[in-house]
Amino acid sequence: MAIQQIDQLAPALSQRSRVREFADQTLAALKLVPDLTVDNSQTVSNRAFIGFLIGVFTAGLLLLLSVNTALTSGAFTLENMKLHLAAVNDQRDAMLNAVAAFSSPDTLATAATKMGMQPQLSINFLNIDGGTTK
Repeated sequence: MAIQQIDQLAPALSQRSRVREFADQTLAALKLVPDLTVDNSQTVSNRAFIGFLIGVFTAGLLLLLSVNTALTSGAFTLENMKLHLAAVNDQRDAMLNAVAAFSSPDTLATAATKMGMQPQLSINFLNIDGGTTK
């Protein structure tokens, strides 16, 4: 009878020993964690934290303002350059129109007549081989 009781208690004892081993492992793992208790003398005050947040917020706003100002000044510069380009293109078109007006055949004929040139009434061809004109 005693042997049967021992056989019945043996699985329960082995299970208890497994639980103890697991608990020992857990305790060993927990002992590796550093002490995380907070000393009240080293805490940061709420005012300092709020001051820090206000400083970060103010710095962010100033940075945003400076970027916005730089982009706006670049836009004004771009607009001025577009206006200048339009004015230069207008001048170029005016000069091309003036050159075209001076280059027309009627204007050239009038200018040649004022300089004393005579219009050619007949067409002459030069014969290269004989050096004569026809």
